[in-house]
Amino acid sequence: MSDNQMTIKDVARLMEVDEKTVRRWIKNGELHATKDIFGRYQISHSDLDSFRELRRRRYNPSDED
Repeated sequence: MSDNQMTIKDVARLMEVDEKTVRRWIKNGELHATKDIFGRYQISHSDLDSFRELRRRRYNPSDED
């Protein structure tokens, strides 16, 4: 796995949620992920950053610039 890709476990740790939650975000299309040749999900740092920003705006609309 390349340096700029994270696993579901990595994302779950960073977001302080269960791995099932990350899988649900991916399944629902909220978090973009690709699969490697072994079928494991990979999430890029930029995709996670975009996801976090969208969630921040959704749940904290008064924080918008």
